[in-house]
Amino acid sequence: MNNKLKIIILFVCTVFSAGVVILFFNLSEHMIHYENKFIRRFPQHVAQEIHQADLTYNSYYFAGSGNGKIYLGNYTAPLQIMELDSTLKIRKIQHLELKEQHLAFRSPQIRVKDHNFYVFEGIVPYIFKGNTANWKAYLRINSGYYFSHLEPMDSVNMAIRYMKPKKGESLMGTLNLSDTTKVKFAPLLLQKQFDGIFDTDGSFHFNKQLNKIVYVYLYRNQFIVFNPDLTLDYRGNTIDTVSRAQIKLVKLKNSTMKTFSKPPLIVNKLITMEGNLLYVNSALPGLYESEDIWKTASIIDVYDLTNKTYRSSFPIYNIGDKKIRSMYVLHGLLYALIGEKIVCYKLRGHLTQSSPVSK
Repeated sequence: MNNKLKIIILFVCTVFSAGVVILFFNLSEHMIHYENKFIRRFPQHVAQEIHQADLTYNSYYFAGSGNGKIYLGNYTAPLQIMELDSTLKIRKIQHLELKEQHLAFRSPQIRVKDHNFYVFEGIVPYIFKGNTANWKAYLRINSGYYFSHLEPMDSVNMAIRYMKPKKGESLMGTLNLSDTTKVKFAPLLLQKQFDGIFDTDGSFHFNKQLNKIVYVYLYRNQFIVFNPDLTLDYRGNTIDTVSRAQIKLVKLKNSTMKTFSKPPLIVNKLITMEGNLLYVNSALPGLYESEDIWKTASIIDVYDLTNKTYRSSFPIYNIGDKKIRSMYVLHGLLYALIGEKIVCYKLRGHLTQSSPVSK
């Protein structure tokens, strides 16, 4: 066999091997995105649209509820809040007054819980607290650890996702606004897989009815249920199969910071809770689900936190080409922000009824 023929054979083998690798990579990517080995239950007519309103802008987010109203914050007008009644017909813009204006505000956010509201920014950091009777807030925190997310549990106790100094890894903690020396941390609640920053990203809410905090990971099929004192109740799983975050990171040039080298695989996009039910906007199709439904709707999976089971799923349909970008459940009604619209859906009674406590 002459050298020229050897080179040709070697080249063909190399190309073939590369093609096989690419083929298997694409097949695995397709299976992860479209052929997960789980089957959803889709009962009929779970969510019935009953109200819709045009907000004009798509910069609103759910800030909370209280006094029979839903409150929306606005990323482009951060010191304004919109209050809506349950029919979405009565709305009012409230202007927040902060009593300490010497701070360098960047992108403040708002949370409303019952009669109290909070304005905060974790990168400064600061937390203001006020009353919805007059919408005036007073500075409570202007020092301490940086944080990336906050949820009020009651009038003074906050559940907070802090950032560790130097490394920036996430860890859960609590803070008492009446005594700011009462800061607690739980470094083992969030489980690091790669870097402790991106791989532990997720959303959490305080569940008043169960008196629990629930943290749902963004990039893996896991959630954590824990108590206000930061003791673990249990770790649960969503029904998809992605147990490890499918992310690849690269360092930014001339920096120690990292970013994604390619778009990560999102597993759980959005969450909300009420009573014993956890609602998760999943990003992954299951078996026997058509591509059409995923193009025209977002799928909401429902989990029972009391008996630790998956209940069922239902679609929230797009408005035009706009998908749901935020959701909030209150008194058996699901509110969704879709583009510039806010939509209210009535959830069927069999879905929202509580289940007995498991033993």
